[in-house]
Amino acid sequence: MRLPSITRRSFLGAASAAVTVPYVVPASALGLGGATAANERITMGLVGCGPHGAGWNLDQVFRCDDVQVVAVCDVDRGRLEAARHKVDDHYGRLVGGDYRGCFATGDFRELVRREDVDTVCNATPDHWHVLPSLMAARLNKDVICEKPLTLFVEEGRVLCEEVRQRELISQTASENRSIESYIDLCERVRNGRIGKLTHIEVTLPAGNEERGEHFSQRDEVPVPEGFDYATWLGQAPWAPYVPARCHGSFRWILDYSGGRLTDWGAHMIDLAQWGNGTDHTGPVEVEGHGEWPPRDALFNTAPHFDLLYHYADGVTMRVSSSAPGIRFEGTDGWIASRGWRGALDASDPSIVEEPIGSDEIRLYRPSEVVPRHVGSHGGEHRNFADCVKSRQECYAPFEIGHRTITIAHIGNIAMLLGRKLRWDPAAERFLDDDEANAMLTRKQRDPWTLAQVDSWL
Repeated sequence: MRLPSITRRSFLGAASAAVTVPYVVPASALGLGGATAANERITMGLVGCGPHGAGWNLDQVFRCDDVQVVAVCDVDRGRLEAARHKVDDHYGRLVGGDYRGCFATGDFRELVRREDVDTVCNATPDHWHVLPSLMAARLNKDVICEKPLTLFVEEGRVLCEEVRQRELISQTASENRSIESYIDLCERVRNGRIGKLTHIEVTLPAGNEERGEHFSQRDEVPVPEGFDYATWLGQAPWAPYVPARCHGSFRWILDYSGGRLTDWGAHMIDLAQWGNGTDHTGPVEVEGHGEWPPRDALFNTAPHFDLLYHYADGVTMRVSSSAPGIRFEGTDGWIASRGWRGALDASDPSIVEEPIGSDEIRLYRPSEVVPRHVGSHGGEHRNFADCVKSRQECYAPFEIGHRTITIAHIGNIAMLLGRKLRWDPAAERFLDDDEANAMLTRKQRDPWTLAQVDSWL
């Protein structure tokens, strides 16, 4: 069993080390009353400083008194500096003039290699989720990574195997498994409150939502100063710079994401898998259709879709675009959550109201369980920190996040090919369909390839 890196690392407190090792905030300043010594604190590096990385992720990490962000990285200098200032302001207010500052870089490899970084939080665009996470894993560092965990099935399997073999802590940053109403929903399904499960209805938002400050700027222009666009493209094919290609709206471009199906599927399909008890497997068949823009359009993911999946035990799952929600149907009734973290409803009030017994199935409850109506707390970060210390598996390790998003990926492939596909969830291959299997990966643009990761260590 690998021991946590925080028990091996020694912090350098001498002034001469200030250039390379950021100041580690005293436990008393973090509200711990001195209970947590500096060499037992978890240090974290953040890769990806967009609104979700430097907004949501930093805010949630700041709530974890035993975690300190010591390094940030982004290829956009403006975003990088804003994140560095935010980190410095937060810890500077806690300790005053003794705080030495946060390390900042435009190259994630510099951050991941740092000896003072115990863990990595990866909040990059979707097509960048695997490579920094894989590099961190090969340096035996625990990782929390934003969802959707992967863009291609094959690279996701490589990442999962690396984490498994090294016995690392990993977390797919989906907060829904810390939401009380969703835990309750899935427990009731797993305990047979609706009888034998027969069908799941998953609904996701429709349309390519306007996101990012440059959504409408779709003409080619010079790359702005301070933005390393070539690195932002990463493994994806070369393409001219247009502002709408990048920050925020990249989700509607197949080279970088999978549209609504992967963006929201990472949330709601995950709940379907949890309630179905299929976290470590998946369906065996998929068919459906999508409304596709022209393939040469800038935004070319499907804004509308309707998919039907079959599991080996006969359970079916429909994933369609309308509004977020999930409904489980069984031989004795149904239970549902309509909307984003909506209240539970059922065919019979007793399905929702009857308590779960102490001898029944109880699903993973992290130390911080968040009420349904509280949308500003990220239980996934607290759970990750707890598990880094205890070495207990997180509630959504990479294997689970990978299985969830694989369902979205094979759905996109079925819609693009326009035919029913048979899937082997154990081998993670389509049956008798070479064309479909070729879409489980892509040629990666040098130097951002899986084969190059070892050379970065």
